[in-house]
Formats: sequence, structure tokens, C-alpha cells
Amino acid sequence: MSTFLESYIQKVFSSLDNDFEDNWDEFRFGSPDPVATQRTRSKPFHHAFLEALGLTTGGAAKQKVGTCKNETSNAFSLIAPHIANLEWLHASLVDKESLQTLVDVVAYRALGHRKIKLAVNCPAHWENHRIAESLVCSEETIDPKFMHFMLNKLDLNRIGIPITAFWNPMGVVIDFMQEQYRCQSPDGSIECSLGDYVIDAGGCWGDTALYFAHKSGPSGKVYSFEFLEDNLRIFHRNLSLNECLAKNIQIIQNPVWSKSGEDVATAANGPGTHISHGGASDKNLLKFKTLSIDDLVNSGSIEKADFIKMDIEGAELNALKGAEETIRRFKPKLAITVYHSLNDFWEIPEWLESLGLGYKFYLRHFTIHAEETVLFASAR
Repeated sequence: MSTFLESYIQKVFSSLDNDFEDNWDEFRFGSPDPVATQRTRSKPFHHAFLEALGLTTGGAAKQKVGTCKNETSNAFSLIAPHIANLEWLHASLVDKESLQTLVDVVAYRALGHRKIKLAVNCPAHWENHRIAESLVCSEETIDPKFMHFMLNKLDLNRIGIPITAFWNPMGVVIDFMQEQYRCQSPDGSIECSLGDYVIDAGGCWGDTALYFAHKSGPSGKVYSFEFLEDNLRIFHRNLSLNECLAKNIQIIQNPVWSKSGEDVATAANGPGTHISHGGASDKNLLKFKTLSIDDLVNSGSIEKADFIKMDIEGAELNALKGAEETIRRFKPKLAITVYHSLNDFWEIPEWLESLGLGYKFYLRHFTIHAEETVLFASAR
């Protein structure tokens, strides 16, 4: 089996001639900025990357790389400090799809949308978008105060899901049609099942809470962490439209963290709300008290934990450390986003591996751009 570096080099080298014009996600980012998509000024070229490619002698191959110095420099600079970590992760992933996902996503992060087209960008993806846009059932909209987004009232009953809520069609595609928090593998599926008790870390507008409530059924429970007032206003509106599912959803109005009771400064930004580590002015920061998953469980509020999902803008590893006791006790299925930082790709599974619980790791990706890479883990 090829190493990560071998597969990555092959991916980069085979992509240098690409110039995709149909690989920009306007649903997520709006119309492309012509300036932003132009080639940036070339960085100093790393001859070590050329050597790794085996192109230290003359010939057409070396000439090809020589004309793409900026791209190859980016590709090498991104991974050079982390090759050992990426090789460990590559060796720890269970199935072929995970290995290919890792190589493709890292290459995309290095080279961008003009060079790398991810597997999600296929006719079925765009057909799903067309279907999702047809689910709008009212002229009423909600402005979530996030980028260019506008939330429509969507009726998912038309695609066999008994939910009506305010989202954008893109969210329906990712959450309900592509099922971002379900991993199908040769060993079976890692997903929320009937009767599961789910911890939904990063509730935002309630889309994932309703997804899990639908999947877990009347005997399941969903505990959704969301604390930002603007997000909660939309969350509660969506719960009011789905009373049967809302009965099994409990909102926890705290940031999830490694320890409870800490005051954390938060930069409010809709789905991009995150813990601030400096750099924002005080007037733009809001302070909230944290709560750890272990303390929530130990309080008696949760009987068990069958499935933990996290998408909390880079705080995932910290929050997992605050769930160590819960993870050791229940060995829940895990769906943890790792796209906020390249280091998360290996630091999160390394920490889970250190627990010695026998977790197997899978990697999946759910957009045509760099967001929504999910690490799935199962110890069962």
C-alpha cells in the first residue's frame, strides 16, 4: 500500500495541468472574486519537493513542475512540518475511501479549487441542490446575519423526511441528503440509530438536532449545545415547527469545553461562532460560562451517550477532553469535524487512540470545498 507522501505527490503532480471553472461553491461563498482566484505571487521554490517527486534530472516532467513553482511550493509547504503526523493518520485509517479522502482534501487545501476537484462534485450533488431548492414552501424568510445567507422555509416532507424548518437548501443537501453525520463503510455504518442518546455539540439553527431526533425516534434523546442568542432564536422557531421531534430535544445553553464554569470570550458569527483567542476587540466579544460533557452526564441529566457529534469551530479537541469519562464509560459512536485546522486531522484521532478503547477511524468529506471533513470513530 502506498504511503501518504507517495499518494499525495502523485495527486499533486497529476493535478498541475487542471484549471477547473466549475468547482466554486456559490451557495456557500457567493460569486467568486476574480482577484482572489488569480494566481498569487510565487513563493520561494522548495527543491526538496522536486526531489521527493523524483524529478531531479531533466526532462518534460521536471519542466512541467518548474512552470508550476507556486503550486508545488504551496503543496510542499503545507505538509512538510507534518509528514510524520500525516503518515500516522494514513496508517490509522481503516478503509480505502478514508485514505483517498485524506489525500484529496489535503491536496485541495494546498492547491485550491482550480486544481483539485473533490469527489463530492458530481452530477448527483448538483441534482440534490436542485431538489433542495424546490423544497421552498413559503415566501417568508429569516436573515441569520451570516454572510450572504438567507433562510427559506423548507418542507422536507417532499423528500420523505417529516420536517419543516428554516434553512438554506445547501444545509439540507449536506445534513439530510448527503447525511454528513453518517458514515457507510465496508464494516457497516456509523450513524445515529433508533433509541440513541445523542450529544449534538454545535446546534446552531437546530438542523442537526432535528436530524438526530428524526433518526433516533421517539425513544431517543438529543442534547444540543447552543448558546448564541441569534442562533437560538432561529433554533426555537424551527422547534416550534416540529413539535413531535422537539419533545426529544434539549438545548444546553453553554459553550461545550474541557472544564465547566470557565468564562470564555466568544466571537459571534452565526454558524461560525467560535471561542476567541485574541485579536477581536472587546466590544465584539460575548462571554459565556462553559460546560463539559462529563459534568452534564454526571449531573444525571443524561442517562447514556450513544453518539457524539461535534462541529464547534476548532474547539473539538478541547471539548473531547471534557468528555473523556463519558467516552470511556459508554464508548459512543463519534462524528467529529476536523476541517477547522489541519492539526485536528491527526491530533483528534491521536488523543482518542491514547484512551486505548479500540476506536477505528474513518474520514469522510461532504462539500466541494475545504469545509465539512468529518472523522468518524467507532469502538463497537
